[in-house]
Amino acid sequence: MLIYFVRHAEAYPAAPGQSDAERSLTEAGLATARKLGQTLHHLGCKPPAVHTSPYLRARQTAQAIAQALQVPIVEERLLAPGCRPAALEAFLQTHAPADRVLVVGHQPDLGELIRWLTGAAVRLPPGGLAVVETPAIREAAGTLIGLYDPAWLLGAPSLG
Repeated sequence: MLIYFVRHAEAYPAAPGQSDAERSLTEAGLATARKLGQTLHHLGCKPPAVHTSPYLRARQTAQAIAQALQVPIVEERLLAPGCRPAALEAFLQTHAPADRVLVVGHQPDLGELIRWLTGAAVRLPPGGLAVVETPAIREAAGTLIGLYDPAWLLGAPSLG
């Protein structure tokens, strides 16, 4: 199974009276999310769906990716900030028949989940992507096979 972990792209800080869940992507964040979707499409990533945190900035990132991949978006409350490895393990077990799973979430949660699966210490920047290959959903069973910085994605030539 390949698991694509995407941290939401760059978001505006919360405005006075605005909740963290309502923060939206900046223009640069939207551009990064679109480029990430195009890159994943050109790399042949075709998960059955894009699973996302219900927070606005994650949903906006997921929408750009899902549009490029032509797959639906599924909101997953467990991907909201505070997600823990045990919750992800249960979530991934339900998706184990799929050979590819793509999740959009938040730091530090995604880094902790990647470390749980692979043992690798990863801190994804906004708009960052980590790819893990694993034969089973359990602690230290996976291998980190790709780590992509959004600055590289934005500077990368078109792959299509």
